[in-house]
Order: sequence, then C-alpha cells, then structure tokens
Amino acid sequence: MITEIIKKISSNDANKLIFTLFCLLIATDLSIFLNIPILREVLGVVFFTTVPGFLILSLLPLHKIKFLKKIVLTFALSIAFLMFFGLGLNFLYLVNIKPFTLVPLLVSLNLIILALMLISFKKNKNLTFDQLFNWEMNLENKSISLAIFPILLPILAIIGTFLMNKMEYNFIILVMLFLIPIYVACLLIFKNKAHHSTYPLAIWLISLALLLLNGLTSNHIFGIDVHHEYAVFNITFSQAFWDVVTNASNAYYLCTSITILPTIYAVLSNINGEYIFKTIYAFIGSLVPLVAYLTFNKYFKKDKAFLAALLIVFQNFFILSLGCTRQLVALLFFFLAVFILFDKEISDKSRKILLIISVWAMIISHYSTAYVALTLLLPIILLPFLKSLVPYLKNLKNKKINFQNFDVIVLIFAFMVVWYGVFAGIQLAAGSGSMEQISSSTASGITADSRDASVLAIFGIGVKSLPNLMSIIANDLVFFAIFLGLLGITLKFKYYRKKMDFGFILGIYLFILLLILFIIVPMVSKLYGAPRIFLQSLIFLAPAFIIGLDEVAKLLRKVNLSYVLIFVLLVSLFSCSTYLQYYFYGTPYSPHYDSNGKLRGEYFIYDQEIMGAQWLNNSKIDQKIYTDGIGHQRLMLGGIQFNNISQQLFLDNKTIPHGYIYEWNVNIKKGIVYTQLEEEENITNFRNLFIGKFIIYDNGYSRIWD
Repeated sequence: MITEIIKKISSNDANKLIFTLFCLLIATDLSIFLNIPILREVLGVVFFTTVPGFLILSLLPLHKIKFLKKIVLTFALSIAFLMFFGLGLNFLYLVNIKPFTLVPLLVSLNLIILALMLISFKKNKNLTFDQLFNWEMNLENKSISLAIFPILLPILAIIGTFLMNKMEYNFIILVMLFLIPIYVACLLIFKNKAHHSTYPLAIWLISLALLLLNGLTSNHIFGIDVHHEYAVFNITFSQAFWDVVTNASNAYYLCTSITILPTIYAVLSNINGEYIFKTIYAFIGSLVPLVAYLTFNKYFKKDKAFLAALLIVFQNFFILSLGCTRQLVALLFFFLAVFILFDKEISDKSRKILLIISVWAMIISHYSTAYVALTLLLPIILLPFLKSLVPYLKNLKNKKINFQNFDVIVLIFAFMVVWYGVFAGIQLAAGSGSMEQISSSTASGITADSRDASVLAIFGIGVKSLPNLMSIIANDLVFFAIFLGLLGITLKFKYYRKKMDFGFILGIYLFILLLILFIIVPMVSKLYGAPRIFLQSLIFLAPAFIIGLDEVAKLLRKVNLSYVLIFVLLVSLFSCSTYLQYYFYGTPYSPHYDSNGKLRGEYFIYDQEIMGAQWLNNSKIDQKIYTDGIGHQRLMLGGIQFNNISQQLFLDNKTIPHGYIYEWNVNIKKGIVYTQLEEEENITNFRNLFIGKFIIYDNGYSRIWD
C-alpha cells in the first residue's frame, strides 16, 4: 500500500508539488506547536507568506506568465490572503473564542490551505513543474558576480546597524551606502554581461538593505506614525480579537495592515512585535519597487526599467517608510493594481480577479492611500467606457457603449460601501473632514502656513543650510526631468502612444495634475504630506523621469548620455536621501550613522527611556503625563495609553498644578525640547514649568517629575 502511494505521488509533478507543500505544512505546524526555536520564526513567516498566494495563483490560468511575476504575485496574494482571512476568522468566532490565539488561528489556516491544495491538485494534476513555475535560467556568457554581489548589501545593513546600536561604530553602514552607487555604476558599465534576472534581484536587495538600515536602527521601532500603528497592533494582539466596535473611532485601528496582519505573524512565529514591524514589513516594502520594475519593464529595456525603479528606492520617504507601515502595505497593492492593469500576459478574467483583490487589500490597508489611488485608477479602469462615448459626443454612426470593466467597478464600490458603511466610517469621516479643512483654508486665502514645508522648499522657501539647499536642488532637478518627460510625451504623443498604453499615459497626466493641485490648493500637502503623494505618484512618473532625460540626450545627439544624466541625478538624490551631504559638510544629522545626528536624537529610542515609562506605568498613575512633542513615543512603548499623555505643556508653556512631567534623553543630555515635531527650543525657556515639582525617578536617560 505504501509502495502504491509513493508511486502515485511520483507519477506526475503536480502530485510531487502538493505532497511537498503538505509536508511543509506539517513541518510548520510542528515547529509552531512545539515552539522549536528558529524553525518556528522562519517557517511561521515564510510558509504563510508564500504558500497561500501560490495556491491561489495556481487556481488562475496564469501558467504562461514569467517566473518573477509569479513570485511577486505569490507574496502579494499571501499578504492579502492573511488580512482577509483574519477578517473572516474574526467575525466567524467573534469574541466567544478569541480568534487570534494559536489553536483557532492555526487550525483554521490549515483547513483553508488543505482545501486550496485539494482544489489546486484537481485543477493542475496534468501540469509539469515547468508549466507551474515557468522557470528559465540561461547563464551563458553572463556575469554571476553582478547577480551575487547585492546579497552583501542587506547583510552589511544588519551588521552595520548592530554595531552602530551597540558601539556607535558607523564604518560598515557608510561602506554599504558607498557600495550602492558603485554597484549601480558597474551594472550600467557591464550591462552586456548582466543576466536579465540581475536587475530585479538588485532592485529588491538594494530596497531591502535601505529599509533594514532604517528599521534596525535602535532596539525599538523607529519613526513617527509607527508608534501609533504599534499601539493598535498591541491592542489587537493582547485581546486576540479585532474589536471594531470598541475602537470604531480610531482610524488607525481600522487599518488591517497594522492590526490583523502583524497579529497573525506574531501568533504564528512568536517574533517580538517590534521586530515584526522592523523586519517583516521591511520585506513587504522591498516588494514595492520590484512591482514597479515589472511595470516599467513593459515600456523600457531592463536597464532603464531598473533605473526608473531606483528613483522610487532612492526617495527619502521610501527609505524611512517603516515609520508608516500601513501606507507601505497599501502602496504595494496600489502598485500591484497598476501592474495588473497593464500587463498583457495576464488574461482578462484573471486580470479582473487580481485587480479586485489588490484594490480591496489596498482599501483595508490605508484609507488616504486608497482615496488617492482610487481617484486616479477609476478613470483608467473606465477608459474603454469613456472611449465608447466619443461617437455619441461627435454624433457619429456605429454608436455602441462599451461596458468593459463595469463589473470591476461595481465590486469595488460594493466593497467600499460595506467597508466604510459597516466598519470604517471614521476613515470616511476623516477624509470628509480633510476636505472641509481644505475648503475652509482655500476660502481664507493662501498662506505659507497652509503648505507643507517640503512644498515650500521646492521654491527655495525655508532653506536652513547648505546641505539642505543641496537636497532641494537634487529634488528640483528630478522634478524638472519629469516635466521634460511630460513635455516630450505631449510633443511626441503619437510616438509614445505606440510605445505605451494610453491608460498609462493618462495616469501620468492625472498624477501631474494631482501634484499641481497639491502645490496650488492650500492645506492639501499639509494634511497628506507631499513626500507621501510623490512616492505614490512615481509608479506613473518614474517613466516620465527616464523619458525626460532620454529626450535631452536625443536633443544633444548623444543617446548614451541619458545613462550618465540619469545616473548622476539618481546618485545625487541617493546622497541627499541618506543625508551624506550633511556628513561631508560636517553637520551631524543622519539618524542611521551619526551618533550625534539631529534626527538620531529625535527618533532613536534607548532602553532606559522605556524603563522610565514602564516604571511610571507600573506605579498605577492616576494623573495626566506631560511631555514634549516627541516624548510620547517613549511613553507609549512603556505601555502608557496615548489618551493619558499630553504634548501641550511645552507648547503652551503654562504651569500645571497636577500631573507628571516626563523628560527623555535629548531633554536631559542636550537641554533640547521639541514643542512640536522638528521645532527645537532650549529647555531653559521652560524652567517655570518645573517650579514646585520634584524628581521621583531618574536613570540618566529618562526623568520623571511630580
């Protein structure tokens, strides 16, 4: 009998694959239930971030698409699956059986995955490994070293941040930062020797290295929004239930990308919550430029698609994006939706299914990213219908309305009605509130206060130093190249219409229009953040950047000059986004490799700062805790609820009769207070606030007054 089973399993590739996946599932379950060190962490993350997506993908007629596309879709679909599965599980069990405890979560996942395996086996039983994976690898006359070298970059990021955290030794990090542009230059010089898989591998590993550089700085989460994101994750994890009723007024809590998704990873892998935000989200973020590369590769050669994707990777906001993980996840699904829309290897039926999954996943990941994305995507999705209206407008014969993609639109809107109507009404209210603020500000007139500092900086307003000016110039040159690309597309529309989809060109124009509105209309950039919208726009505008510099090279009749121009601008942008211009100017600024850097002082969190907050929390305090504009991050990591914290004390500069004052490292050692984010003042200006108060706790890094 055993012999017959072995023969049956070995009879075809589909049997072997399903049996292998089944064995992996058993191994993963055992490592989790027995809590086997390392194996649980690795298999708990890797299995559930790959297998569900692969099985879903195997149910669609996508056997002819290239291996890299399958890999990216596998990861993205697995992440989407975990969020939607978590939602379903949450409301299946409700609170009677806590759904996000190990047994109900793992048993339910096993049942779903086994069902997917069975369906996949029946559907694909006659397929070979080649058809299932579509793997091609021909290395003849190609350089292996160019493909292997970037593996070193994430390793250097891990070692470098460890040494910087422990010993403030920055040499390894600086080496990594210098190696990135050198490697890019080598890849361009020896492009004829580069295998076609080198470019996407390089994009992924460079992205991962830069995200790990930011994520692994400090033993604690690093950034601004991420502290509120981590707080809502902690609520979900501690309750083992996504309590949408109690937390209906918390817009952060309703983002499943920072509540349900990390909770599932934490329960399955037993990885510390902070390191889920530091490492797993770094991996998720590294997929974003990879999806962009696949999109660009349709319109450019591999080297130009690689350079266009680097424009995304080298954005300062992308490098720091682990400080806003909900947007990073939403960005992945927005970029994926754009890729799916324009990829010709995907059949129409599969395209619609994948597009709906991507848009739904984006909606439940981050509301404001979804608002911007849907505003831009819906006209593109409706393009066949809009084109069919032209004969009616011109009063021509052969009038026929094309309702292609209406089913997609209906399902997207139906999901939005359910999501925002039943669960996330506060997110819709937040969007409406923002619109009211914009209308009110527009009616009041244009002022500098109604603009984000990064928007004003485009015009040279608010320049603080020479390194700051260098950063502004580098970014302005990128904007200028994009403008030249837009001009080139407009003047040579027929030529570029043959090279690019009309819908993609429409996306370029729509995002340019949106960016102009961000500059012109008051409060828009301040409410959403110009760097955020610009990063989101690059899925369409990065090709315009390449086209702009290509057109300059053509004008000068030196075609290869475009590579030099693109490389110089990208390296300039990279240097500024990683604060190297401050380093060479002698101004400590970087949060990653300058021990006295201004940004490191703001965002680097020491264990002793958390200890002070934990001491305060364990003391069962019954009064408000006052701190400056950044100190709340330390207090929240110490377990203190945000609604028990006030950041107004130093902003108002008025004494308080009752309450605790919490000082953190920079307050104590540098005598600096942040009245608001990035607004420094000397603490001596606030000595009146401490009159009549006494130090009740002091460990050198945190101090508490009562």
